[in-house]
Amino acid sequence: MSKSNISNLSDREAVVLTTLIECYIKSSSPVSSTFLSKNYNLNVSSATIRSVMSTLEDKGYLTHLHTSGGRLPTDIGYRFYVDSIKSLTNHKSLVSKVLENELLTITNNVDELLDATVLMLSKVSHMFGVVTITGYQDSILTDIELVPIQGNRVMLVLALDTGVVKSIVLNLDVELDVKLINKTTQVLKDRLLELSLKEIQNSIVKRLNDVEMYNHELVQILINDPLNYFTIDRNKSIYTSSTDVLLEQPEFSSIANFKRILPALDKNFLNTHFNTNFTLGSKPTLIGKENGDARLNECAIITTYFESGMVSGKIGVVGPKRIPYHSLQSILQQFTEIVESAI
Repeated sequence: MSKSNISNLSDREAVVLTTLIECYIKSSSPVSSTFLSKNYNLNVSSATIRSVMSTLEDKGYLTHLHTSGGRLPTDIGYRFYVDSIKSLTNHKSLVSKVLENELLTITNNVDELLDATVLMLSKVSHMFGVVTITGYQDSILTDIELVPIQGNRVMLVLALDTGVVKSIVLNLDVELDVKLINKTTQVLKDRLLELSLKEIQNSIVKRLNDVEMYNHELVQILINDPLNYFTIDRNKSIYTSSTDVLLEQPEFSSIANFKRILPALDKNFLNTHFNTNFTLGSKPTLIGKENGDARLNECAIITTYFESGMVSGKIGVVGPKRIPYHSLQSILQQFTEIVESAI
């Protein structure tokens, strides 16, 4: 592995930095020159390693908590490490066949598949799992029903080709008889089935303007606010695992530290953060302050991109900066391949 791809680091500095980071990832404890000298075959003395570590600190790649203590990586140090391993491929499967087969059986419901994916990802990686998706507004309407509840209340039920079912209650000013509801339901089926949600949003008025019940309140409600009724809730565009898994990490085992990052694990925040910072062509990893939000200063996020004919999106994990970047890149790639095969 070549470590000379950053101009202001010598080969020796790069090797010491990489070794120290890998040691710190495993131990979560600051690393001393003596420890590196005794436990790793660097072919140099402890004094030389100490001198190299001092130079790396001067250059901003390492820092320390105490003057006489060991060193730990900075955001810049982690960035060097991640960029230097990004082309490596770990062919060893870190996702068990049992988990893979379980996911592959959920092929008729994207919603259930992605919910299961994020939970399994967290279980395998021991990190906070995230899946964000786009393309749900291109989902095809496969069925629609109007179900009378009582009096002037009707439930609108949409079924989509992704397996998602959406229901919403309509409160009307007039009571409806069953015959009108059934007649309206059939008209909606005739005019809207096999269209995407986006197509319905853009053309529902044109498609219904010649029907007998066009001026009825029930139809008017739907055509006046199609972005509300013929759309998928924003929560359906992001899936997250339990945050409790991060309590296993030494950095967040303190309740105070854990509470500090919780607002950044909110679905709405993460959805915006992922869509803003992880686009095609951008870096798939953000480390510490690279996230641009103080609540994520002690976190790293790794992502991969997936795409199928139905939906596309990102699969990622959030954890401490001391995240095992190499193995997690491999895990994410394996989950990406499984999801693309299942959808």
